[in-house]
Amino acid sequence: MDIFASHHRGISGRRFLHHSHILLTVLWSLSLVQTIPQVQGLGDWQSPETKRYCHAQNWLSMRQRKLCELHPDLIPSLTEGILAGISECKRNFRDRRWNCPVSNVTAVFGPSRLKTRNQEMAFLQGMTSASITFHVTRACGSGEVVECGCAQNKGRKHNKEAGTGDWAWGGCSDNIRYGMYFTRDFIDTTDTGGNDVTGANLMMQHNYEAGLKTIDTNMRVKCKCHGVSGTCTSKVCWNTMPKLEEVGQIVFNKYENAKFMTYSRKRRRLRPNRKDPSSRRKPANTDLVYLAASVDYCEPNKKHGSVGTHGRLCNKTSTSENGCPLLCCGRGYQTMVRKSRGNCNCRFEWCCEVVCETCLLSEELHICN
Repeated sequence: MDIFASHHRGISGRRFLHHSHILLTVLWSLSLVQTIPQVQGLGDWQSPETKRYCHAQNWLSMRQRKLCELHPDLIPSLTEGILAGISECKRNFRDRRWNCPVSNVTAVFGPSRLKTRNQEMAFLQGMTSASITFHVTRACGSGEVVECGCAQNKGRKHNKEAGTGDWAWGGCSDNIRYGMYFTRDFIDTTDTGGNDVTGANLMMQHNYEAGLKTIDTNMRVKCKCHGVSGTCTSKVCWNTMPKLEEVGQIVFNKYENAKFMTYSRKRRRLRPNRKDPSSRRKPANTDLVYLAASVDYCEPNKKHGSVGTHGRLCNKTSTSENGCPLLCCGRGYQTMVRKSRGNCNCRFEWCCEVVCETCLLSEELHICN
């Protein structure tokens, strides 16, 4: 399976041509080799090169291409967010039959994206929106773009825990509101580019919003103490996002507790599927939802985003998802021996060195039939 309105600054003359060339080079590289440079102050929304680039991206809808023209500075962060979301997907599902075989942005957005409506797609939708929000917000605080900056927190608060002294907002708080605003504006939850309401669209809309809220509801306050001789008579505090790996784990937990829904054509909304006892309650706006049961992912099935488990490495002694009986779907497995040279018989010698011998090491590999 496989970014808003503000002031814009024009660039003229040779500098205009130079920056336009940089914009095209960077964005072309992003879409092909998936590397993300640290880019600052790129682009002019009136640039013909910007328009040509944006309209050449077939994974963008027409509305998204217009946003691309208006906000070229944010496209690197957008792309980085999508790719980081895919990486988190691969990390969380690495030991499962479905190991997130997603290659690039076109698998997540655009006409060629996978259109399944199962739990795995629910995770990918939620993780993608969370990751885009994370990277756009981070770009605002780092000064990579000119149209947003740190969040403005005001006022002082009494520090009840310390008993005396106050803490004041300071530093650079993560501008999560702008990150969420930008992500909502970019994400197109319609299949056709129109205003049709379908179950798949409502599922996408709900899961994208759940991903946004995952970061918003897990913001924390970080503080730095000020005082004489190590005391903490006052604090300067700022809001910061959780690490993306932590966000990925939270979204994964939501995946495991996702709510099975059905689409009511008459009322044009999602409602709990009565066939699933755990989904009888209306889902919270932070829950993930899905509309179709997953396949077993044992065999390749392009329609369902399955590459099968033939040739996958499995754990002979595990009874979990990565164990040979489950991962290989009962087909059995073959055992191979891989030999390599490495350190062995290591010992600590006074003082202070670890001395090892070089040995020929053997490792058993178990591969699904």
